[in-house]
Amino acid sequence: MKKRIYILAFCLTLFVGCVSQQEMLDIQNRLTALETQGSSSLTSYNQVDTRIESLESQLHHIKQSLDLVEKQFREQYAGIKANSNTSRHEIRQITGRLEEIEYHLKKKFHLLKQQKQTSSQADVPIDTIIGRLQRIESYLGIKEGQTSPPSQTNQNFQSKTASDSTLKSQSPEDQMYAKGKSAFDNKDFETARIKFVNFIKKFPKSKQADNAQFWMGEIYFQEKWFEKAILEYQKVIETYPNGNKVPAALLKQGLSFLELNDKTNASLILKELTKKYPERPEAKLAQKKLNEL
Repeated sequence: MKKRIYILAFCLTLFVGCVSQQEMLDIQNRLTALETQGSSSLTSYNQVDTRIESLESQLHHIKQSLDLVEKQFREQYAGIKANSNTSRHEIRQITGRLEEIEYHLKKKFHLLKQQKQTSSQADVPIDTIIGRLQRIESYLGIKEGQTSPPSQTNQNFQSKTASDSTLKSQSPEDQMYAKGKSAFDNKDFETARIKFVNFIKKFPKSKQADNAQFWMGEIYFQEKWFEKAILEYQKVIETYPNGNKVPAALLKQGLSFLELNDKTNASLILKELTKKYPERPEAKLAQKKLNEL
């Protein structure tokens, strides 16, 4: 702006000889006004620049504050999430412990019940017991003083020898599974449970793993702990979806719900079985139960 004013003043100087004194004063006054206006405009521009710099500084501080808040939020969220995961883990541990306690209480109850029945049977007169034993010995052809028929004893010995020989020829994996299944067949459910749990932990990818998990459900079903049996059967369905025990697990889940008088869930599971595995024998049994419902 000043440069333009100076150029204009120079041009006017060249033509000063042609201009009157009054006109010269007017021109100077106009030049002064223009200089004043230019100075005012420059001041305004400087003020605007200063204001812009101030706003930029404020925005920078705001951005830093937002970054700090975001960082604190992320740290708090991570802490909350970690605490949540810890709480869930603790809840699962507590639930598992409660289920274990419930199982042992039920087991003790059954033992007490059996002891009570045994003590009531002990009140039977000794003559009656001896008479029963004599009739059984006579029916089996056992002589006095002989604990079992010779042929039967020999057969048991041969069977045990053959079984031991078979176990020795098997792999550690097959031996462990066979011992658990043998305990289950002999209704030694506590031993079978321990064997199958250890088997699944040690051989989770075994072709027998789904069978071992299914027998876990069967143990609780036999003990009439149907709630726990349903959970064990569900592990078969979820963990081994391509295994051959899924239809059987679905069927036994449905039967467990029926034992609990929960016909709604029983019906849903049995219908799912008939729909997914229509050709399996389990589906025919499920349809029979559905017809009865």
